[in-house]
Amino acid sequence: MTLVDANFERRAGQSNAVAQKARALRGWLESKAEEIDAAKQIPKEVMERLADADLWRMTQPPRFGGLGCTPRDAWEAVFEIAKGCGSCAWIVGLNSANILMLGKFSDQAQRDVFLCGKPPIVTMLTGGVGSNLTAHRVSGGVLLSGHWRYASGIDVASWAGLLVSIPNANGGEPESHVVLVPQEAFSIDHSSWNVLGMRGTGSKDIALAPTFIPEHRWLSWSQLQRGEKHPTCQNHELIYDCPLNSVFAMSVLAPMLGVASAVAEEFRDLVKTRINSGTQQRQRDDKVAQIDVASGEATMAILRQSLLDDADLMLEITQSGRSLTPEERGAIRMRLAIAARLALAAAQKMFSGLGGSLLPTGSRAERLFRDLHAMSSHFLLQPDAIGEAYGRILLGLDLPPGARL
Repeated sequence: MTLVDANFERRAGQSNAVAQKARALRGWLESKAEEIDAAKQIPKEVMERLADADLWRMTQPPRFGGLGCTPRDAWEAVFEIAKGCGSCAWIVGLNSANILMLGKFSDQAQRDVFLCGKPPIVTMLTGGVGSNLTAHRVSGGVLLSGHWRYASGIDVASWAGLLVSIPNANGGEPESHVVLVPQEAFSIDHSSWNVLGMRGTGSKDIALAPTFIPEHRWLSWSQLQRGEKHPTCQNHELIYDCPLNSVFAMSVLAPMLGVASAVAEEFRDLVKTRINSGTQQRQRDDKVAQIDVASGEATMAILRQSLLDDADLMLEITQSGRSLTPEERGAIRMRLAIAARLALAAAQKMFSGLGGSLLPTGSRAERLFRDLHAMSSHFLLQPDAIGEAYGRILLGLDLPPGARL
């Protein structure tokens, strides 16, 4: 057995334990889901229970007390959390990917985050959601201010990563960097998050007054896109060499598939007891309902397995010592986007089969409906943009400007 194989076995044992802890939280999270929605954030008690289950430490570097779980490990745990609370699963999934990005930063930046005495919960804002940004070079760093939207989990986060353009020290063109800022430096607009679904994510607007950010807390966006690490980074585990855009897409699909799987479970449970208002017959005896229950469960199982297989494939290619080709990255990204559409279509069919059972406000079915449709709107899960890029690769054409594979 090679050292790599031994490490995989060790991580598999840890991940099974984390997934089991996540599964054990499901019932409790389901009982708290309405409260989480009403709070429009992850309450402190919930954050602490997730911390006790090691869900914030899954992809944290082992040298800082993390589990060093593989992406597959993290997504399996996210599936379980999503069946209890979609908002919690969203933040746990995003955080797993965000920590993998952080694992490429300078050693000092990682020490700042992982040794700050708080759970490593990091919100990353890299999707062009900033406004009124100013960044001035000063001795040893940059003076940064601005406003950002969609700071998911900001109420419980310990840090935020911001994609900003920083002036070149040598007078050249400004260059985009991800900079790390402690959560307490921001003001949070608690009135800004009023949405249909995923209310508990608390993805609120934040503002930063002029704040000094030392140079060791930023890393070039182009370096991150190329898969490079800061020269002082000491993380050598395979997971920190995975292509970030693929990981980020997986991190939003995993909670969506978890919620879609919960739809299949809820549909089955309601069909067992529901009486058809038109025929006054038990729905469980209806042939169409039986087929829909079977199809829904099978579809979700296939889609979950496809995501896990791609997570394994990504790691296996990385383990071989080479980077994924643009075609390989495009293929993975396209499969993820198509999986999101298939999950939404299958869930929508089951929602239709529930009839009036979907209508009562506060029911599990209603909450799943809202959360699933909100998740499916994320830009990383839209098949057209990634389809254009992947299609151009397959046809031997250049990638469109700004393509993020």
